[in-house]
Amino acid sequence: MFSSDLGVEMDLDSDWRLPRPNTRLKVLRRPAASSLAETESVAGTFSLLATPVIAEAVQSARALSAKSDAEGFHQLRVAFRKLRALYWAYSPYLGAEVTAEAVEEFRRLAAVAGGTRDWDIVGDLLSAAQESGASLEPLMDAVRQKRAQAVADSQALIKSADIEAFLHAVLLGAQTTLQSCCSDLPIRAFAKKRVRLARRTLQKRSKRAARGEPTHEEDLHDVRKAGKKLRYLLEFFQPVLNDSRGRDIKALTSVQNKLGQFNDIAASESLIRSSTFNEVPAGVLQESLQWLAKQKCRRMRAASRRVRAMAR
Repeated sequence: MFSSDLGVEMDLDSDWRLPRPNTRLKVLRRPAASSLAETESVAGTFSLLATPVIAEAVQSARALSAKSDAEGFHQLRVAFRKLRALYWAYSPYLGAEVTAEAVEEFRRLAAVAGGTRDWDIVGDLLSAAQESGASLEPLMDAVRQKRAQAVADSQALIKSADIEAFLHAVLLGAQTTLQSCCSDLPIRAFAKKRVRLARRTLQKRSKRAARGEPTHEEDLHDVRKAGKKLRYLLEFFQPVLNDSRGRDIKALTSVQNKLGQFNDIAASESLIRSSTFNEVPAGVLQESLQWLAKQKCRRMRAASRRVRAMAR
């Protein structure tokens, strides 16, 4: 198993049964908007959209095998999130079982990449607390050690998962399935329908969160996840949708920033509470948690206001 502080399973391949070919993926640039617009079939657009995201994930994984760049771990996690959204979009043709297996594996790999990123966020927040006068150096030292261990664990898991072969296999499997069932289906109506469904989910979750007083953390988290999915789909399908989607993406990004700031605080508080710090005095831990609790309340209010505005 992965470090108990991070809660990620070591055996990343146990649920995946697709073959692992040795063919190496070429790192491709993201296709131009006109390329997607000129590709009319559902099957063809999947390849155009998935290939550059997979290439980005492969590139990040290769780089992280040699160095522990915080941004690299973040970009790897984002790539897997985008793939989850893309597989959800094409799930009517990929099938529920294939989609569920792929999405679960993407989620696991994103969690592996996110372990280091989570400790980086904790460290940044505690640095801000120190600037405000808190005396947290013993905890900062412990967090740096946790981060170093997370790097080692993440790198080991990334290597053992053979991300490049795995991603090549899932791409090949999806391409084969889509070519067999929807190689001649037009993309525009399909894209609009999937974006509309994702938008409806976001609206429902936003209204549910807006009804609560005070807003529950779980409701804000659900809004954040739904917002990410919709934003990624708008980015993927923008070339075949109307011009207003650019404004939608900008508005969603603004709301997501507020929700992300709240999530960073909430996740960091949870991570500190669930971790063991044998060498850190109880008073230091308590001071850090008190500071985080105050910041969480402030950021939760800000996030809730944005969600209520969006739900109107």
